[in-house]
Amino acid sequence: MTVVKTMSIRIVDPKAERLIVDLASQNLIEIDEPEVDEEAISALDEFSLIGRDMDAWRKSQGFTEKDEPTMEEIVAICKEARAELYADKQKNTACR
Repeated sequence: MTVVKTMSIRIVDPKAERLIVDLASQNLIEIDEPEVDEEAISALDEFSLIGRDMDAWRKSQGFTEKDEPTMEEIVAICKEARAELYADKQKNTACR
């Protein structure tokens, strides 16, 4: 039976953070993010949290870096979404 230890750490060097993230990506450790006051969170922190959530979801779904869309695919998706939004706007304007 494996003994699980819980520790609280303070990162003092950015290199250490990269090492910790590397250990987490190898499933050697789990990182629990501290509870965050929703009203005190900055836009940059919120963006980081969203990125972590997306990374965790992609990992849970079995996606790899090879599955990442190319820039051309991203541009095509954006153009399609804009065209749909524009069509909806035109339809709503015509209904007035």
